[in-house]
Amino acid sequence: MNTVRQLTKHVHVNPTRIFQRGMASNLRQRAVVSSFICTSPQSPQGLTFALFKRSEGVSTYKYDHSPLIDVKTSTFQSRCRDECQSKADHMTRGKWAVCSGSIDATDKSPELAAKREILEETTLDGNDIFLLRKGKPFSLIDEGLKTEWTIHPFAWQLKEGAKPITFDWEHTEYDFIKPEDIDTYDHVPQLEVGLNRVMVSPETESALAILKNDHESGAHALAIKSLELLLEMSKGKELAGLSTVDEFWKQIRWRAWHLAKNGRPSMGAAIEAALFNALARVSERGLQSSESDPQSFKKSLDNHIKSTIDDMRTKVTALATEFSSIADERLNDIAKGESPSNLHIITLSASGTIAKGLSALIERISKSCSGQKINIKLSVLESRPSFEGASFVNSLLASFNHNQTLMQKLQIDIVSDASMASVIKDANYFIFGADKVLPDGSVSNKIGSLAVAALAKGLNPTCKVAALFTTDKIVRLGSEEEHEKVEYNDEKELLDAWPASCKEKLAENRKGGWKVDVKNAYFEWVPADYIDMYYTERAKIGKEDIQKISLESQEMEERLFGDL
Repeated sequence: MNTVRQLTKHVHVNPTRIFQRGMASNLRQRAVVSSFICTSPQSPQGLTFALFKRSEGVSTYKYDHSPLIDVKTSTFQSRCRDECQSKADHMTRGKWAVCSGSIDATDKSPELAAKREILEETTLDGNDIFLLRKGKPFSLIDEGLKTEWTIHPFAWQLKEGAKPITFDWEHTEYDFIKPEDIDTYDHVPQLEVGLNRVMVSPETESALAILKNDHESGAHALAIKSLELLLEMSKGKELAGLSTVDEFWKQIRWRAWHLAKNGRPSMGAAIEAALFNALARVSERGLQSSESDPQSFKKSLDNHIKSTIDDMRTKVTALATEFSSIADERLNDIAKGESPSNLHIITLSASGTIAKGLSALIERISKSCSGQKINIKLSVLESRPSFEGASFVNSLLASFNHNQTLMQKLQIDIVSDASMASVIKDANYFIFGADKVLPDGSVSNKIGSLAVAALAKGLNPTCKVAALFTTDKIVRLGSEEEHEKVEYNDEKELLDAWPASCKEKLAENRKGGWKVDVKNAYFEWVPADYIDMYYTERAKIGKEDIQKISLESQEMEERLFGDL
């Protein structure tokens, strides 16, 4: 390690600089990725990762973490290229490293850049690896080159049956090692920084697995669960021995960051908001009142997490009340003769938010028009592969508690997903929830949402498309690309509904060499242009309100994690 320190005496790790680039106008900005290819944490040997030994004979090389730049593809001016080359040769020849390289202008995200680099250096592709977790980006400042490098670390897990790693002439060998053995290898500078950002403690690993494996709960329920998991970790054995508030605060923030970013990315907006809002309360109140008393601070953290959970539960009720105001608008239109006396609503999936919203709306209409003949029809898509639509109907009916008046006025149809075009023709509203909302107003929800919204615009323009969500579903400004990835799940969920003969024949064809994938996407994006109304616990809002909330979320994250 002494050799490493000597080689990096001009390079400084600065985690806060990635939030302060505007202040560093005299520094060139370069972004790179660093990928740790890992075995499963649940494997018999535990998590190990691949180190690649650089060839002694290479004259052009990729920096690894210091400053981790691909000299061959850099657009530096020629006078800097020679300097970079000399430094790279000295610092990486014969040393051990991981897959790394520049983020090109054509890369849509750091994650995709990392996958491209892995393919180029190892031939492994999406059939061989999946993203285990990402680490918090950090920056390195090379004063000699007047350059600031932002490094995006990732951990990728090898899939069962992955093909062997094949490397090119730039490497001579590779080895899978345990994280604790990294100092026994003569590795490139700052490798341990990136490693520490993708590795997590056993308690954190267990909490992440709980979130990742929960395919029943919606985003709101998972957000509450993430707070409960953080609360458990704050009382766990791993943090019990910390003696200072500063160290405890640092460690609890790291755990919260990983739960938010790596627990269930497809529902990450709600999870992030819940965790970050709780930490913000602690930061604003707990730190001020208990700076030197760890026990008091832990008690303050406990109270703020619990109060955040309580507030989240009341948000859905407030949203349902706001949404039920549609009833007044509809009844006014009926009274004026501007709308027919029947109300037809379409929805899908099993969102708890939608269940409460529709329950409040239907009951409000029923009470307000007790003397009028108004019939309410609710069409619910069955929502494959788990048929959440059927579960949703049963939960909704339970909330009505055998209301005899509603039994007379309400007709519910459970319809196949494929028949959505038939039911949209005479619908008044398509109501759907949100797992994430982008700053531009686009909404991610259960697969099928986009098809219904698009059909509404094409077949029945009078049908209003309304998204219901609590404001914690709005993602922070600047994170749009990381949230746009489609989540695919186990094909078995689809296959289970197929006839046995069909499954057997598919298996036979695959075995015979035919390439057939069964795609089980859970979520998709509904563009803002297809959405007429947004209802939240605050009120009916517009796109400009969404952008404002998104910016506030970005600023909160910077305040909470800028120094990590």
